[in-house]
Amino acid sequence: MDDGTGLLVAGTWVNGPGRLPVADKYTGDVIAELHVPGPGQVDAAIASAARSVGQLPHQERALVLRRAARLLDERRDTVVDQYVAETGFTPADAVTELDRTLLILELCAQEALRLTGEMVPVQAAAGHHDSLCFTLRVPVGVVAAVTPFNAPLSTVAHKIAPALAAGNAVVLKPSEQTPLSAIALVHALLDAGLPEGLVHLLPGPGETVGDQLVRHPDVRYITFTGSTAVGRRIRAVSGLARTHLELGSNSPTLLWRDADLDLALPLLARAGYRKAGQVCTSVQRLFVHETIADEATTRLTALVQTIAYGDPRAAGTQVGPLIDTGAARRAQALVEDAVGHGSRLLTGGAREGAVIAPALLAGLPDGARLAAEEAFAPLIAVASVGSLDEAVRQIEATRYGLQAGVFCQDLDVALGFARRLHTGGVIINDTSSCHPDPMPYGGVKDSGQGVEGPGYAVPDMTDSRTVLIRHRHPLD
Repeated sequence: MDDGTGLLVAGTWVNGPGRLPVADKYTGDVIAELHVPGPGQVDAAIASAARSVGQLPHQERALVLRRAARLLDERRDTVVDQYVAETGFTPADAVTELDRTLLILELCAQEALRLTGEMVPVQAAAGHHDSLCFTLRVPVGVVAAVTPFNAPLSTVAHKIAPALAAGNAVVLKPSEQTPLSAIALVHALLDAGLPEGLVHLLPGPGETVGDQLVRHPDVRYITFTGSTAVGRRIRAVSGLARTHLELGSNSPTLLWRDADLDLALPLLARAGYRKAGQVCTSVQRLFVHETIADEATTRLTALVQTIAYGDPRAAGTQVGPLIDTGAARRAQALVEDAVGHGSRLLTGGAREGAVIAPALLAGLPDGARLAAEEAFAPLIAVASVGSLDEAVRQIEATRYGLQAGVFCQDLDVALGFARRLHTGGVIINDTSSCHPDPMPYGGVKDSGQGVEGPGYAVPDMTDSRTVLIRHRHPLD
């Protein structure tokens, strides 16, 4: 088979018993057909990975990651074209994600060079006044990376680059809907000199390939981004493997009464609708202080109405299709349910195939599915609040806790908001969707556990090994 797409086991591109068509998300045309592994090939990949752990010195890890970044950058045009086709996102979104991926690789290269243990003050224990104790950071082992469709470059990089920087071997199962970007990243790593056995690629369904991978006893660390339901299943079947789970959300943002609307509203119009709203931190619930609610809603409606949607390749398009028609039908049903509970549809919401016109709703009644579920679609529901207590109560009413945003010039209010929420992150004077890649990023409650961010993920993908030296004084 052509090694440009496919199944990678132990450094060799091989055929598998199944086939996986990859479609252009706007046209529906099949743009690639990948091989899907059988159970024996999944086992072979894990066995090869287990034999390869720890073979690359720290400096070589950094060099490979930096070379891979350069190669991806040189292949930019091809990577962007593939990304647009397999995701339905715009070229601008593709370029943004590629640039983020280059940064993630560089940050992980830096972490590979500073990865170290610590001195332990064991002299505090009786009889150890001359002892020396320190820790080493050693690779955890085989890392299984299971990645989603909505960030097929940067999220893959956030998982496999820290694993490699820490000295592990990786078995990657990308989303079966958007595997081509992951393949491009794997090719860059191999062409950069990554030894065979340190990365394996297993495209295929989560129900078969993914399930076997996360259940395998030789997998020591699982890093997964996806739905809360799947995250729960992974926790239930993964035994003693460590897990990092980045799960669902219905992210809120608050406009306080002193919010700078000139700053906030364009950011909201971007954060609620980029990638057709298919981002875990996309603004879904917007809470606005009652004193500015009318102005904010009127101005935001006008902005949303200017968002061009449809063909992602057309000049000026900001919102392309959802990942498939089923996702678009679900989004349409969420809008209809909200209207049925008393929300007013201010603009958008019409569906044509997998494309949804960017939607804005006024009001978010209790009982509406949008108040509790994750939409993963280009829509925002605006609700008026009269106090910080009311805003916090409504934000905390869901089982999620990934990120929240607040636009506020009163520092006491902003910090009070940050302290009271049970979320992994609170963004002040930006939306819930603000996510610089160096920062720790992860959720609480049903939004997951653990954090991404190279400076946090790399040490988390290691084990701490304690070394104690008892100093025996020889005779002169």
